[in-house]
Amino acid sequence: SAPTLQEIGAAVGIAHVSAVFKHMEALEKKGYLVRDPSRPRGVRLLAPAMGEAGDALNLPVVGRVAAGQPLLSDGEIERTLWVDSQLFRLRPDYLLRVEGDSMRHEGILDGDLVGVHATPDARHGQIVVARLGDEGITIKRLHRTASELRLLPRSQGYAPVDPDPSEDFAIEGLYCGLIRQD
Repeated sequence: SAPTLQEIGAAVGIAHVSAVFKHMEALEKKGYLVRDPSRPRGVRLLAPAMGEAGDALNLPVVGRVAAGQPLLSDGEIERTLWVDSQLFRLRPDYLLRVEGDSMRHEGILDGDLVGVHATPDARHGQIVVARLGDEGITIKRLHRTASELRLLPRSQGYAPVDPDPSEDFAIEGLYCGLIRQD
């Protein structure tokens, strides 16, 4: 059964039931849920509606990305998640779960879901998801000059990653934004 207004408020950090009620009304108007006032806990989630808030995306969560040491990614879809496209600067193709805190100073924390726009192209200074041969997948800031390519962490205590030119290296995509789940 659906949670009570008090349970919803506790889960999202809203103390007043009236504020939770207003948020529920707004979600209903946008087509994200339907409330049945004749039933206790009469809330049913819907697939997000297309509308004035922008289009909704059904994004696969395809695994983990390291913000620390690279992780192997098996590419399996854990689940899919409906999200509003306006959450992201660039349209993501999939989501990856972050493990580690090497990107903490960019606001990317352990456990966050990061949106990734799949592309092999990236410019100097962009945050990228990169594949490092057999080492796996990582998220870092790209430092690219005519003679140098480095992946820079954004937290103290982590060393830059210098891809070995003899190993398989590829930019898998660009960081689009994140979803933080508690």
